[in-house]
Amino acid sequence: MKILIRRVRGRAKAPNWAAMAKEVERTMDARVKPALVKEFKKVVADWEHKPRFAARKYVNKGAIEVAVYPTGTNKKIWRYVSEGTKPHTIRPKHAKALRFQWGGPGSYKPRTTVGPPPTFGGPGAVSGGKRVAFKQVIHPGIEARNFERHIADQYRPKFRREIENALRRGARRA
Repeated sequence: MKILIRRVRGRAKAPNWAAMAKEVERTMDARVKPALVKEFKKVVADWEHKPRFAARKYVNKGAIEVAVYPTGTNKKIWRYVSEGTKPHTIRPKHAKALRFQWGGPGSYKPRTTVGPPPTFGGPGAVSGGKRVAFKQVIHPGIEARNFERHIADQYRPKFRREIENALRRGARRA
């Protein structure tokens, strides 16, 4: 994204870049970071084991970026669902068998589905299943939902608008 700042007629001075950078950072802290964290929280609104989210801003000479990342005890769950997992074997840790509701392959309907765009708010339950017990199971893996990419694609126009407005405010104040 290129942003052009032109000299205002009658002013011979160069813009005060420090004031403009300060305005961009203020906008990132006050508007962009909270809005992005809110978008991530929408994804996990109905999850039983919700991760928390934090955001970090980067304002450098060559880039203006925001990174949102999961925190807390459930951050691994976010990574498993968003990035996906390979097929793997699951064995019980504290019991003799794994016990769960199962109706055969394909009976589980997830809370989220793969996009584009991904959907949120599914049942997250097994339909028509019965209680079963196994010594071990081979989990088929989780198909990556790519939440970060979809949220970034959706929020990018708003982000650009916010940064452009911040640069304009900074140029006026400088």
